[in-house]
Amino acid sequence: MKTNDAFTLSVALVTTFFVACADESGELSRRPNDGDAPGAADTAATQEEQDPNDPALCKAKSRDYQSFDHSSLTEKRVVTRLGNDRGRVKPFSALQTEYARVLGAAPARLAGSGATFGQVPKNWYEEPHASAIALQTAYDIAFDGCLDYTKTDAAFAGAPDATSAPAQCGAMIRKFWSRVAAPQEVQACVDMATTGAAAEPDPRRKWAYACASVLSSAGFMTY
Repeated sequence: MKTNDAFTLSVALVTTFFVACADESGELSRRPNDGDAPGAADTAATQEEQDPNDPALCKAKSRDYQSFDHSSLTEKRVVTRLGNDRGRVKPFSALQTEYARVLGAAPARLAGSGATFGQVPKNWYEEPHASAIALQTAYDIAFDGCLDYTKTDAAFAGAPDATSAPAQCGAMIRKFWSRVAAPQEVQACVDMATTGAAAEPDPRRKWAYACASVLSSAGFMTY
């Protein structure tokens, strides 16, 4: 199985998480194991008009800053509820350490991919944005790293099945995303391991495809 074939099969997992994360109230603290349905939003908070005196709203905590024409740099800033800016793409500076944190070592291909992820000059910052090229590169980097991640552990010696795939997918998601997975998220990973990589004869590479699908989705690529 070619990497590009597996990448195509994982698009559903990736695109599901990249869509409209930023406008979900309460996402800062709500998790799939909080007792609600996975990914559930606070319906009342999203439908009711926000009270401008709500202490949960973002408010200025320090001095104001002015531009060269003496206008306030914050006067047009939209006041919104805390947690509404979730799902922002991690900058390359963060990804450099994140891959090493979850995999134990940074994939070799990561070192030369700064421009693809919009790496900016020192002492400068621009909000990163996802693109098809960056997503393909992220998958390629993840797959390389996942090949090393799965090459020695005995848990990946056998082909994924209905018993092992949910357990390992749940564990990888918990480690890579730093949260417990929702059932549909685990199932997307299981589908990649058991169906998407069905033509791959090497069990460890099957696991690597599933690992890469988790590692290149928004659960890891955004915060």
